[in-house]
Amino acid sequence: MVDVTVPYAHEDRNRVLLREWRRQGGESVPAPPMRLPRHSEGTYRARIWKQDLLDLFLEDQYSDAIAGDTGGPGGHLEDRIVTSVTLSGEWRFATKGQQATAAAGMLCVRRNEDLWDFEVARGTRAITLVLPASEIRFPKNTRAVLAEQVSPAAALLLAHLRLWAELADGLGAAAAGSARNATLELFRGLMNDQVIDDAEFAPALLQAAMDHIEARLLVDPDLDPRGIAAALNVSVRTLYRAFGQEGASSVMGHVRERRLERARAELLSTRLTVSEIAARWHFADSSHFIKAYKKRFAETPSADRRPAEGV
Repeated sequence: MVDVTVPYAHEDRNRVLLREWRRQGGESVPAPPMRLPRHSEGTYRARIWKQDLLDLFLEDQYSDAIAGDTGGPGGHLEDRIVTSVTLSGEWRFATKGQQATAAAGMLCVRRNEDLWDFEVARGTRAITLVLPASEIRFPKNTRAVLAEQVSPAAALLLAHLRLWAELADGLGAAAAGSARNATLELFRGLMNDQVIDDAEFAPALLQAAMDHIEARLLVDPDLDPRGIAAALNVSVRTLYRAFGQEGASSVMGHVRERRLERARAELLSTRLTVSEIAARWHFADSSHFIKAYKKRFAETPSADRRPAEGV
């Protein structure tokens, strides 16, 4: 626990702040480089409550107006991913031309190997989650990701963290380890839900989606993006991005394309009627099938079948 109060008008306010912070927090809650604004009246207060959760930790933070930086390479959080969940007030971060503002109701996920400058608005309260960077695949060329706390993936992660923090003291080693692993999985889900620009992930997701579609073309008449995304444990938005980034057709465009191609193969190799093939491959009726078929192959199904029937 750190609870520090310093008058803004104190001539030596920054040194007093750091000295008192270090006295209370020690090695457990290190003080980042900070500087207080100069005001003629009022006091600055910082209050931090830290809870270790195995190799993760949470901090419940309150701060009045202050600025500083994260310490950069060699700092105590250099090898960590830091998420600030702003409950009131505002955090502002900047590094190497990139800026991120986490207002109330938002969360900001940062890679911490670079030095970040920060500013905190007066009366800001936030929950900070710190994870080992080695456990998280952060998108390339991205240093910060913002998300709304009410988004499903964020809400699920935050609910899990609240419950774990509440029960942590009573958990045995096995249960604590499971809670830790669940946190990482939920966090990965949040990241995948918000951004997908990893050069390796998008092609892998696209291939997995296409494999799933291929396996379900015939047996699932209701095959749609929501069901495909759920089966692959990603959001619908992430699925759409994977198709878009790789230059593929839309998700349902790919489903329709593959059904037409499979239907054409059966048209040329079986004695099933056009109506039977249309129903088998989940077209609404034969007229819809014929229209889609002609648009794709520039021939009607009947015209395509004639050469095969004459052999």
